Amino acid sequence: MEKHSDTENIKYQFSDFLYDEKSKVYLLPDSKLRNFDYSDGAGIEKYILKTIKQAKDISDNSQELASLSKDWPSSYHLGLGRSNIMKCLELPRGYKVLEIGSGCGALTRYLGEKFSSVDAIEGSFLRAEATKERCRDLKNVRVFCSNAKYINFDSAYDAATLIGVLEYAPLFLNSHDAKESCLKLLYRVKAALKKEGKLIIAIENKIGLKYWSGFAEDHTGKVFDGIQDYPDEPGPVTFCRQGLAKLLKAAGFSNVSFYYCFPDYKFASTIISDRGQDNDFYLHNWIDIPFDSYGISRVHTFHEGLAVKTLSEAGLIRELSNSFLVVASLSGPGPINEPDWIAKKFSVKRRKEYQCVTTAKLNPVMHIEKKRLSGESKNIIIEESGLKLKHVVGDSPWCPGDLMTFDIFKATAAQNFPEKILELLRMYYREMIERYSIGTNDSEGFPLLRGEAIEFIFRNIVRKEGKLYCIDNEWVIEGNIPADYIMYRAISYDIIDSQKPWLEKKVKNPDKFTVELIKSFFPKYNRKRNQKNILMDEHFQKIVVSEKGLKKIIQNDRLKSFKKSMFGNLIAKVWVNLPQGLRFKIKSLLSRGL
Repeated sequence: MEKHSDTENIKYQFSDFLYDEKSKVYLLPDSKLRNFDYSDGAGIEKYILKTIKQAKDISDNSQELASLSKDWPSSYHLGLGRSNIMKCLELPRGYKVLEIGSGCGALTRYLGEKFSSVDAIEGSFLRAEATKERCRDLKNVRVFCSNAKYINFDSAYDAATLIGVLEYAPLFLNSHDAKESCLKLLYRVKAALKKEGKLIIAIENKIGLKYWSGFAEDHTGKVFDGIQDYPDEPGPVTFCRQGLAKLLKAAGFSNVSFYYCFPDYKFASTIISDRGQDNDFYLHNWIDIPFDSYGISRVHTFHEGLAVKTLSEAGLIRELSNSFLVVASLSGPGPINEPDWIAKKFSVKRRKEYQCVTTAKLNPVMHIEKKRLSGESKNIIIEESGLKLKHVVGDSPWCPGDLMTFDIFKATAAQNFPEKILELLRMYYREMIERYSIGTNDSEGFPLLRGEAIEFIFRNIVRKEGKLYCIDNEWVIEGNIPADYIMYRAISYDIIDSQKPWLEKKVKNPDKFTVELIKSFFPKYNRKRNQKNILMDEHFQKIVVSEKGLKKIIQNDRLKSFKKSMFGNLIAKVWVNLPQGLRFKIKSLLSRGL
């Protein structure tokens, strides 16, 4: 082929690419154009490739791969939940899909398992090789290594994806006008779609709530950078909802549907549709806080839980969602992919057989649907080390009202917060005993409850007009459980763990604080009994999550770095058995860089 001085004018068809037998990746005939210089670092990407090659389970949401992540970049490429955004769309299995920017193949793997054929494009050869390795057993996946600007697309695809890619258009199109670069990329992708084809975009919201609450901008690392419209040199760019809709319209995409992701699109645990008004459906109940910072240091400008509720009630939670998922098409009347649901919540940081999606469904009447991602609908009985559990899925009535966690958030923000917390705990304890007590005590004199009380914690309780309603009864323990253990779970999960950033200065010793709260109800409660409850809950979590998965949840990114030292493996083993208060202090010190 004739050489050109302006490489942007060079356009190849997929048929021009050469198949490389060693990597099994399709390469451009011009070697100078093969590699787009974007990387998380050659060292970590070689580790990711090696890990994928050695893994037995390379399927979507592989817990084996997730357990081998060791920092944020490897967690991003190997972690659980990357495909949640695609799962919420429920697209036809017969689709032919074009993926631009496959990274190391996390989403490519899901696309290959779900759809009839997938063509993945990745500019980095090392990443392209990792993508192909992640899909090594999928004959319907082809991987091409190229900057997308060198390819002429045929209108052959039912869907094309730009997942975390559109914002980088100014870099790989070498343009100083960021918005113009994004428009050029949209034009190129549009050429790849059939007449009724769909473009799927995932991107951070320029004015997402997390950026107001102290996160650095994901692409520039600067606090408030996107909110201030990127005042420095041209680089990656994101958009608010209206800005993105305007850009898509300018590119010829007349029909656009938005979905709203928390904590973001990368590992979306909550996805909200465009149906209905925020304040009609208590959307704040579906959003977990604090937003995951993925081990990156950040400040906290306000309490995210309280802000989420205020914005939801004001009808603004969608506009300020942390990320957008967008489905756009070229033609056809009315909205596309109009869902019959309000919100979805994915629970994937657990063993694969218990991974679930909970959905607020609109039809035939408003109700809650809980399904396993595996499709299995029967109750599962698990018995391990003397603990017998039942995992239950199915439909249940929708219960309007605010979760009790928001009462907890407000109480902990008050100056006299211990008294406020105790007031709520008294209401909670009365309901717990009245609802679940069997009328007898254990050998140490603590009241026993029926096994379904395991889910009676604040995040599963709707408080409305002074009454408490338990929702989301997913787990049941066969047999009886002590009341102080359930209270420990409620305090640990929804007062201590979920509010660490805002309680660090108020609660110096979480173990002592927990003991003092529970002692108000059970005078015999002490540190020894508290340690027993810690171990009991870790045993429960190990069954649900697996031992490797539990360690991955417990160890934050800074702690993982200790594994590089000769004492690292010993520290990891000891960590799980440390008292909760000591773990809290260590994490606090590490997060400050001490």
